[in-house]
Amino acid sequence: MLGKSFNFLTIRVVGVLAGYLFTYFITSRYGADIFGLVSLCFSIFLFAGILGRLGTDINLVNRYADIEKMEDKGLFYKVVVNSFVVACLFALVLYLTRDYYTLHVFRKPELEPYIFWTVLAIPFWTLTLVCGGLLRARKKNEWFAFLNIPGRFILTLLVIPIVLLFLDDPIIVIQSHFFGIMILGIIALVRCIVLLERITFKSHSSSWNFIRQSIPMMLSSTILVVLGWMDTFVLGIYNPSQDIGIYNVAIKIAGVASFTFFAINSILAPKLAQLFQAQDIKGFRQLVQFSALVNGIASILLISLILGFHDWLLRIFGEEFSAGDKALFILCAGQLIMALTGSVGVILQMTRNQVIYQNIMIITLVVNIALNF
Repeated sequence: MLGKSFNFLTIRVVGVLAGYLFTYFITSRYGADIFGLVSLCFSIFLFAGILGRLGTDINLVNRYADIEKMEDKGLFYKVVVNSFVVACLFALVLYLTRDYYTLHVFRKPELEPYIFWTVLAIPFWTLTLVCGGLLRARKKNEWFAFLNIPGRFILTLLVIPIVLLFLDDPIIVIQSHFFGIMILGIIALVRCIVLLERITFKSHSSSWNFIRQSIPMMLSSTILVVLGWMDTFVLGIYNPSQDIGIYNVAIKIAGVASFTFFAINSILAPKLAQLFQAQDIKGFRQLVQFSALVNGIASILLISLILGFHDWLLRIFGEEFSAGDKALFILCAGQLIMALTGSVGVILQMTRNQVIYQNIMIITLVVNIALNF
């Protein structure tokens, strides 16, 4: 598990570096204001992407972790089509209602031009993560890691110089992001087709029944995204774009502490699903305890480094970002608590307790929204 987690961690480090380069490009060329607008767009993009895939990416891990169920290839393709269509509908609704939330909720008319390119990327991001669910189930962890973390920003960074040849305007940031996501979605689908060896829509299982079973997982995933972006939403309502930009840089730096958490979780989910289905409770407990120990030690070390060099890390993006130091301290405290409590969400979801996890997340969301306001 450690060996495979290290591979995931390496890919995640590359992804985070690509994300930092993307952030640095925006902040150095266009400033904290534009990065604030882009951060708001990303919050909308990630929230709609969760709704679009309907929790199927997580349920696919449960379904295809068992090699015998890989014979039912048609179910995967049906799920891909259904989730892509649903994501397109969400994107259309977001685009048609853009005036309401740009002018009346966020009161930022300058956000409106960015919305078109933001919603256009949603179906392709849904496609990417649904395909990632299959690859994760079949323990193609390097591919799963690439699709979730570095692929998005690496491809965006590769597209930016090409778009700059035609236009030098802040809008090129979100345009390049769309083209990067579109390419990533196509790559993910091709990789799954190669894995399954053929395309077929014949299945003895109902794709809509599969989606119905996935809904609790979607709700939990949606709440996680809302929890992660609610602070940005609230800042978007009450504060100028510059504050949003500074705060989101602090989030990115604090996120370094979760490297090992997500690396271990990526390997942990299919392994726990297998052990649970095999009723190997002893092996299940040992794996949970071991992962929690490694996670806790690694997170403490990373957070210590972040706090020790916090001023230098913030100033990399510009002098104005040093104002995010207090936010960074609080965010690091949250990361530490998350690490020390272990992979509780994965454990519940891989043991068919997704409804319990969903209820816990609903309570958490209500508390989070109240505290934010």
